[in-house]
Parts: sequence; C-alpha cells; structure tokens
Amino acid sequence: MFHIELRQFPHNFCRFNLTDEQLHALTVPWARGEWIEAGERKWTPYQAKLTILEGERIPVEQLSIGRGWRNARRQSEDVTVRVLAAALEAGEVAGHAGGTAAGGATARAPSRASATDLDAALVIDSLGPELVRALGEDSARLALAWRAAIEDSPGRSPSVCLALAEEALGSPNRR
Repeated sequence: MFHIELRQFPHNFCRFNLTDEQLHALTVPWARGEWIEAGERKWTPYQAKLTILEGERIPVEQLSIGRGWRNARRQSEDVTVRVLAAALEAGEVAGHAGGTAAGGATARAPSRASATDLDAALVIDSLGPELVRALGEDSARLALAWRAAIEDSPGRSPSVCLALAEEALGSPNRR
C-alpha cells in the first residue's frame, strides 16, 4: 500500500492506502513535470512537494482526527525518489514520442535515471536555465545541496542556504 502527501504552503493533501495503479496514475504525470489534480486542487511539481510512503494498509480508525499522516510516517518507508524514477521510466516507455510532457516541456532525466539523477533533473527543471548557468559546472550537485540546506534551515534566506551548500561541497563558485 502507498500513502501520499502533497504540500504547497498553506495547503496539504494526503491520500492513504493507494494501490499501484492509483499511485501510477499520479506519479507518471508528476515525474514528467505535468500538473495533477488531487483533493479538488491542481498541483505542479515545480511548486508543490510530493512525498510517497510505502507500508501496510492503515485502518480508518488510525486516520481520524488528522492523525493519518503521522501514523503513515511511523509505519512506512519513504520511497518517493524510487517511485518517481520508475514513473519517469514508465512514462518515457509508454509515451516515447520524444519524451515531451504536456505543454511541450521536456523531461530532462535520462530514461535509466538513478534516483539521484532524477532528483537532480527535477531540481534543475524547477530552477530555470539562467540560474543553472550561474551555479556553475556542477549545478546538479549544488542545486541538490542548496535544496537540502533550505529544507534543513527553513528560517534562513536562499542566499545564506546557497552559501552553506557551496561550503558543504567545497565549491569553486564560492568567492
């Protein structure tokens, strides 16, 4: 069974006890960079965060009073990167017309992407080409480190988090 959480401040949406087919219907478009509809909202991977957990079926009584996601976290394993890598590969195989998503956006991750490659590609897609060039030669690693620094330090500014990421990687971009 799979459990998902979509977050985009101030909104969040959780679904529990999803089958492989139900999850696949959400993750293939998400991995391609397309909008998905869930919980009477539309979500985009460029603004929202998707978390996928795999674990046992959660009984209805453990989902009441807003306890569902906390219980799912305790009883399940985070498989977001693995599932999105598989979804991207499945999406490229199923719709192999050049690997383009709706609206003409190209999925930049290679078809046999490792989890890190997929994560880097999704981060780079969300940054924009000018910022990627500004980050330098190793923009994928720096972008991932930057995102990790932002998530670990929610009160700090993006520029401070970028400096922390550069420091952590020993980046030559640091002046």
